[in-house]
Amino acid sequence: MRFGTRTELEKRWTARGVRPSGEQIIGYEYGYLSVALNPRSGELFALLLPDMTVESFQAFVDEFVKFIGERQFVRLITDGAAAHRSGRLQVGEQLRLEHLPPYSPELNPVERLFKELRAMLKNRVFESLQAVEEAVIKAIEPFFKDGGRVKKLTFYGWLHTTPT
Repeated sequence: MRFGTRTELEKRWTARGVRPSGEQIIGYEYGYLSVALNPRSGELFALLLPDMTVESFQAFVDEFVKFIGERQFVRLITDGAAAHRSGRLQVGEQLRLEHLPPYSPELNPVERLFKELRAMLKNRVFESLQAVEEAVIKAIEPFFKDGGRVKKLTFYGWLHTTPT
């Protein structure tokens, strides 16, 4: 999920001819939140990244492999980002990357989590990238504490019939 010092704007109604005032920052900085989650258990792993390069995604994969430890096998579903499909990635024996077809975010459970996080950050302007990172951390923190909330949000009906 990309996040930045300017967030998505929500529509607001005003009287005809009235232009609402608001904060504005010309410059724009952004970063990325990479998340791996288990919809069945609600277990969550997240890492803030400076960009979406192969090197940054490799750092995410390396930290995720440490997180999963000695588990036998984990499947990580990714979207079509170039960094996710790079032949330079080294994923190890216990991790397999599977790529979603193009234009299919509805198949990726993490997109539901991202939608919730974006709603929490909507209509805000941040002074710095550090401030928005703190807001992202604050927004995702409850999901770490409550795996049931993650499961309720991401365990799609069609996942109930798929093998583990």
